[in-house]
Amino acid sequence: MIFALHRAIQANNNSPNYQEADQRQKEIIALFKKLAVDIQGLHYHRSFSGGFEEFIEAIAFYHFLVHKTVITKEQVDGYFKDEQGQMWVPVKTEDYILGLADCTGELMRYAIYVVSTDFDIIATSYMPQLSKKLGALKGSIKKVEQACYTFQIRGSEYPKEMYLTIIKNHQDKYEQEQNS
Repeated sequence: MIFALHRAIQANNNSPNYQEADQRQKEIIALFKKLAVDIQGLHYHRSFSGGFEEFIEAIAFYHFLVHKTVITKEQVDGYFKDEQGQMWVPVKTEDYILGLADCTGELMRYAIYVVSTDFDIIATSYMPQLSKKLGALKGSIKKVEQACYTFQIRGSEYPKEMYLTIIKNHQDKYEQEQNS
């Protein structure tokens, strides 16, 4: 389901088609419903909590993409209620929290995708003053990349005590180039 969400975003970030993700979600819920019949009254939690957390991660990410908010525990519970409002599998608070914690990785991937594609266009059209800050951010990233590159390539040529000096000299050189 998560990969289907990422594919939908990458195919059309402005208006993603979540049809494949919706289908995967229905399939997963059907599997949980079958499982629910087999585990009634048993201490089952450890046997499938990993899968439960993964599903919660997926629906949390989906919820964020659609609503731009964090899914609540009550909203997660809604996925596991029948037509009469009865829970057919109880959602433990720890599964909810661990699923949300896993979702941060998907949010990071999504953020990287947004930043690497059209963040400049979107951000500067809504907030023109952000353009300057993005320029500074990109410059800072470039400085760090260059310092790491210099350290990696040239670092073995000098004693460890000189590393800080080498990096500082490189940073000064970079800033002079940018100011001229």
